[in-house]
Amino acid sequence: MKKLLFILIAVMLLTGFHAPNGNIISKGDFSDKLLINLGNPTVRTDLGLVQTRAFGGIVYIKREVWTYKIDQYNYRFIIENGQIVADHWTRF
Repeated sequence: MKKLLFILIAVMLLTGFHAPNGNIISKGDFSDKLLINLGNPTVRTDLGLVQTRAFGGIVYIKREVWTYKIDQYNYRFIIENGQIVADHWTRF
């Protein structure tokens, strides 16, 4: 039981992106957390509005891609309506 709890805690700590100041940024967080911990993105690409049907009506989702360059890594975050939905990193 202790091993299972230890593994569960280890997985929770390893998920997400670690900002240079030590904070963990993961999917589902609001984009304000990126601005607070990393500042303004190097490149901010607007993907426009996506129209979706939900809750008996039409809902518009605003999508953006925020790119940060930290040391030799490029981090890309996809933001929908101010919330992080995906992240991806590449080297160089």
